[in-house]
Amino acid sequence: MPIQWFPGHMAKAKRLMAEQLRGIDVVVELADARLPVSSRSPVLDELARNKPRLLVLTRVDLADPHCTERWIERFQREGVTAVAVDARTGQGLRAFKRALDTLVQAKRDRLRARGIEKVVTRGMICGIPNVGKSTFVNQLAGRAVARTGNLPGVTRSLQWIRVGHTELLDTPGVLAPKLADDEQGLKLAASGAIKEEIFEASEVCAYVLAYLSERYPDALTRRYGLRVDKPIAWTTIQEVWPAVEPWFEQIGRARGALVAGGAIDEERVAKTVIHDLQEGRLGPVTLEWPED
Repeated sequence: MPIQWFPGHMAKAKRLMAEQLRGIDVVVELADARLPVSSRSPVLDELARNKPRLLVLTRVDLADPHCTERWIERFQREGVTAVAVDARTGQGLRAFKRALDTLVQAKRDRLRARGIEKVVTRGMICGIPNVGKSTFVNQLAGRAVARTGNLPGVTRSLQWIRVGHTELLDTPGVLAPKLADDEQGLKLAASGAIKEEIFEASEVCAYVLAYLSERYPDALTRRYGLRVDKPIAWTTIQEVWPAVEPWFEQIGRARGALVAGGAIDEERVAKTVIHDLQEGRLGPVTLEWPED
């Protein structure tokens, strides 16, 4: 089933962002380090195409560090200023602030050349839901100014914080009104960017199991005791299901995820695997590699 999620508050946030962008000097775009392509919103390409942009990869504590390094290198080669930040610990914030200062320096120099010494620049923090924006904002502010939670859609309003000589506007998470393809929806659902009520957990779990069998088979063995004889290439749920169904069975029986009569509770198994991925219990996992 195709996954789409663009509720009314996202449409409102998009309109507010468009209004505020007129006075913005730089856009700070947050993306999930586990899926640095799928978690970037084309809404920003539409609204902020002419603004300097700083890409911040979050959730680095959950991502494969070697992949994150390669992503940063690739973005830099493509002319995109990118930094990796652990929003929970604050690691990488110094690099972020240096990059932010570099991007707004041109405006400061122009104003100072005209005799204006006290220059305050403005930026906008944007990203998809549940990418860690609120935690990132609280780290920047040095105090709890934004509500946090491991659910998409926590931030619903706009607020300003100050970082050095730059004022940053925190905005609600916004997805694209239409996702590029079904696989992007599955990745976003697996990462926690889309509410669980919107997608079929068993389909997302099947995607996760297939992907892990290709890229992180040891994670399946360590966490669930699964034997991965050969990788499962994701195509469609109908084609992949015969290969992953025995794994649902094994995980369900090991975890006691049963319904009346002793059958496997597929929904419970699926949510267990998805939550294990989101909480890092499967180890560091990146759902998109640069060579893909």
